Amino acid sequence: MDQQRSFPDMGFMKNLVEQAEAEAVSEAGMVRIVAGPGGQVKEIDLRNNAFELSGVELGEVIVATMRDAHGKLQRELAETVSRATGLKAKPESFGGGLSPVTGEER
Repeated sequence: MDQQRSFPDMGFMKNLVEQAEAEAVSEAGMVRIVAGPGGQVKEIDLRNNAFELSGVELGEVIVATMRDAHGKLQRELAETVSRATGLKAKPESFGGGLSPVTGEER
């Protein structure tokens, strides 16, 4: 039995990945991040109350929010590519984002 799979146009797929973005907001709403593909950060928005935190605390909130945004982007891209191709795409296929800090567990 000869079955042919129809794949979407590669230009379409390239554009889809290049234009992808996802937003995450920190738990207390102090930080908003818009992530792009390949670890790109398109926007960082800090609310006034974010500056009440120490530098270390604010840094931790920013990094956690970036990771959330990049994780969301990877999951959304995997779902979209899976629907477009009929193949199972894994979120880690769309890597980037932040690497773990030495000694940090994921």
